[in-house]
Amino acid sequence: MADEIGLVNFGHPYAERTEAVQFSPDGRYVLVVTTRGRLDLNRIEDSLRFYRSEDIKAFLNSSEKDDPPAPLWIATHLTEKEIESDWRWLADSSGVALLEPTVSGRKQILLVSLRKKRVEPLTSPNEDVVDFDVRDPNHYVYTLRDAGFNNAREEPQQPAIVGTGRSLWELIFPDNPRIREEIAPAPKYLWTVVDGKKIELKNQGEPIIPDGELALSPDGHFLVTKMTVSRVPESWAHSFHVESREGSPVHQYVLIDLRTASVRTLTNTPISDDSRALVPQGEWALTPAIPRWSSDSQAILLPGTFVNAGESISSRPCIVAFDLSSNNSTCVETLKKTHSETGNHEEGFHYVTDARFVGGVKQRVIVNYDKTFYGDTGSIEYRYLPDGTWQIEAESTGNPPAALDGIRVHIQQGLDEPPVLLAANSRTSAVLWDPNPQLENLDLGQAGVYTWKDKKGRQWDAGLYKPSNYKAGMRYPLVIQTHGFVESQFLPSGLYPTAFAARELAAAGIIVVQVAEHSMDSGLSSDDAATAVANYEVIANRLISEGLVDPDKIGIVGFSHTCYYVMHALTHSDFHLEAASITEGEMGGYFQYLQHSDQVMKQLYETEIGAAPFGEGLQRWLKESPGFNLDKVNAPVMVVGNDRLSVLLMWETYAGLRVLHKPVDLIMLSAYEHVLTKPEARAASQGGTVDWFRFWLQGYEDSDPVKAGQYARWRRLRSMQSQAKK
Repeated sequence: MADEIGLVNFGHPYAERTEAVQFSPDGRYVLVVTTRGRLDLNRIEDSLRFYRSEDIKAFLNSSEKDDPPAPLWIATHLTEKEIESDWRWLADSSGVALLEPTVSGRKQILLVSLRKKRVEPLTSPNEDVVDFDVRDPNHYVYTLRDAGFNNAREEPQQPAIVGTGRSLWELIFPDNPRIREEIAPAPKYLWTVVDGKKIELKNQGEPIIPDGELALSPDGHFLVTKMTVSRVPESWAHSFHVESREGSPVHQYVLIDLRTASVRTLTNTPISDDSRALVPQGEWALTPAIPRWSSDSQAILLPGTFVNAGESISSRPCIVAFDLSSNNSTCVETLKKTHSETGNHEEGFHYVTDARFVGGVKQRVIVNYDKTFYGDTGSIEYRYLPDGTWQIEAESTGNPPAALDGIRVHIQQGLDEPPVLLAANSRTSAVLWDPNPQLENLDLGQAGVYTWKDKKGRQWDAGLYKPSNYKAGMRYPLVIQTHGFVESQFLPSGLYPTAFAARELAAAGIIVVQVAEHSMDSGLSSDDAATAVANYEVIANRLISEGLVDPDKIGIVGFSHTCYYVMHALTHSDFHLEAASITEGEMGGYFQYLQHSDQVMKQLYETEIGAAPFGEGLQRWLKESPGFNLDKVNAPVMVVGNDRLSVLLMWETYAGLRVLHKPVDLIMLSAYEHVLTKPEARAASQGGTVDWFRFWLQGYEDSDPVKAGQYARWRRLRSMQSQAKK
């Protein structure tokens, strides 16, 4: 059974704004971005495949469909992470620029020249590029992380270091890349290249410091980006319920004239994604889309801000179309609230993943969305009316295909259908490329959708993976994988490549369900864990009643947020679990609470438990927090940290179980990321999951001598568990 490491993927399945297939601006070419893991090199191999549109047309019009056209050129290079969505066509369609992670942890801009058939750097590997946009190799903009700031944070040879206001992680792990990027971000200074000359942009002698994606106008004269508001206007505090808090910056969209370095606000309103600054927090749907220009450089789409009409300001944020010639802003689509007073989303709620002018024409807009961030996608097309409003012209579900002049090129895949590149016109369709032909010779088992309703009448969906040699009437071990489900994509791991290993476990004779929790997309509350666990039990009991699952051989996997749900199942329910694993996650623990100093995580923990762990709230924590109830854990637990920082985060659970002489194993991966991309780290994470559950649910031990120490530890844990049951 081949695992996910060797498969070719179209882009990154979890990246926002992923556009793995796209026509060039002039329509002459189609670019297909793919990635695969090279386990032999422990690196990622990215490929950019360029097809001629005319070749695809001829292929579709021919009677023979067995000989698809070859790409004009395939640019392949090794990198540290997937390209994700950090790539742009040049305006003249002569190539693509992309942001590549380097071995040092920095990022540089590469030019993939279709005209020259070669890949060359546009920036130095010693620089650390954060964001960029490009017109051509001699005209582009980018932000550079301040290297001096990072060096200063290390503070070598200092007799004393001021820790006030800094996180525990930052003080203990100053060199961790995740700390530098997420906890202590360096300033990002704005640079531009004009006619090949590199210039740092300064306004009145001071560096310009953007704090968001860059959108360069088609004429190359202007830039739209987000910038931090140094002082929140009093009118904002009243009109938008915005307040400035420590560690909670407020942003607005600005227009920068690259010729004069002048900066001016556009709508003079805050963006809606500043959840830590907006009150109530987390009010509006997130908009992980970048601003988009019209082809004439006269209009810009701003995702997630408010309409300022001069005399009145909208009370709700919108996707705003801003006309530069008239300084007029109109609301294309009003954003919905993430939860109302009843705890549910407003009708029509979705996250905005992209919004752009159709064909660059400012009277038509298409909005791409995802209802859950797990693949429940669709699009809405709007048309501008003479009365200044926008009207819905068309709606569709799924990812819209790349389309031009009657040709559509898209990725066709499904839960049990490996991805292929499909080309189509009004008369016919055909496979243009199968990136994984080796899968035809493998028995991948059976995967389908398993659906049921809970006591509240809500529908729950899960991916159900059965062993390849499944026999009706035979009871199999069950592993429940948590944290969401995507029916529309072929994901061998189940969802994330960290910890999950659905098809590998199924190939080993274990049934797997990949569950979507409602709390993942409807806002958090203090009963989420109990609700999630109750439904884990429901699906397990249904599978048991249907004769598929052995009730004494059930395991569960938690990753990230759902580690809390797994620990709740182990400490606050009668759900019989034979084994569990938790990886790189938060678990509603007291020590974890103290490790987080920012408002978002503080609010998360207090919402999950229902109070702050002080005064009267401490009694609730003693009752509800898994960390204070570890004595109730009976199943063996594998605790996995992706690096030293992650181990510190999860130490409370591991150490508590060890002090209580509970069967617990601690594993630390050599990774510095949450969603694993390095092939060796993925193999270790997924392989560890398979070994752990096969040991506890099947009594199986791999004969590989490299794993001898692992099984010796686990046999000791099994003896410990047996002694405890006597």
